[in-house]
Amino acid sequence: MAAAVAPLGVALREATQRKLRRFSELRGKPVAAGEFWDIVAITAADEKQELAYKQQLSEKLKKKELPLGVQYHVVVDPAGAKIGNGGSTLCALRCLEKLYGDKWKSFTILLIHSGGYSQRLPNASALGKIFTALPFAFSIFSAIPECSGNTSCIIQSILDSRCSVATGSVVEYSRLGPDVSVGENCIISGCHIIATAVLPAYSFVCSLSLKMNGHLKYSTMAFGVQDNLKKNVKTLSDIKLLQFFGVCFLSCLDIWNLQVTEELFSGNKTCLSLWNARIFPVCSSLSDSVTISIKMLNAIQNKSAFSLNNYKLLSIEEMLVYKDVEDMITYREQIFLEITLNAKQSDLETS
Repeated sequence: MAAAVAPLGVALREATQRKLRRFSELRGKPVAAGEFWDIVAITAADEKQELAYKQQLSEKLKKKELPLGVQYHVVVDPAGAKIGNGGSTLCALRCLEKLYGDKWKSFTILLIHSGGYSQRLPNASALGKIFTALPFAFSIFSAIPECSGNTSCIIQSILDSRCSVATGSVVEYSRLGPDVSVGENCIISGCHIIATAVLPAYSFVCSLSLKMNGHLKYSTMAFGVQDNLKKNVKTLSDIKLLQFFGVCFLSCLDIWNLQVTEELFSGNKTCLSLWNARIFPVCSSLSDSVTISIKMLNAIQNKSAFSLNNYKLLSIEEMLVYKDVEDMITYREQIFLEITLNAKQSDLETS
């Protein structure tokens, strides 16, 4: 039996690899039967994630970034306890059976499990890791003279030629002004930084649009790239065991003038972590939001006081509840259009 299963597994893997290699050739083109999967089903953890996935699929189909003629579906996991990949698979198959009846059994189906919240890669938490940018999707940055050895990665972003981005850093879906300096091995996502700013090496900075009481707001999460957002403790007396940017979290709270109370954390009060710590200010503008969160990081690095007492604060957990998917997609679309227009203008000037 094992000998029979092994060749089948190898054949399936090889067939999958062939289809994936064909993907780039088929983008934006109608596919014939057998060229690609008949159905692509993506699982989502909840209704908000389902909405985010559907909107992004719609945008990608509009831009002809996906093969055409394929049926794309987003299947949301049932509410309640997590059901894992096995339970999610059964839910997806049941959904396809309802849509297609027995006919679905004759289809070639690609099922992608993407229902997690990406706590190890928080810049993918809001819009989903399945739609994470690849290190190519396409920027405006005039060769950035301060890019050491050209080993930074700029993805669908607009950077002033006078800003600096150090080795090993990734900048995606962002706008950086002339007086911005990004240290080594940083991740910058969804940010608009126009004021003078210095991002310490190993910073993680990611902005989200929020819809709160019908109003558009912004909040920016900021950590060290090596921080463990999933590590948790059960009591307030143990939060000294958590680390933020390599510093004892208790010391950070003191620098930010925040009191250690149960209200400091959202959600489960016996599972206290950086993920549900209410430490990120809510602001009326994207640029203000980023500026304040960078000041939080700088305060920790310099061991200088920076009070957060006058701000409404959210945890990442809460930011994902309030996230405004439509506004974040619109922001990315605006950057995409500006880069496209700039590329067309450059082509005209060189022709």
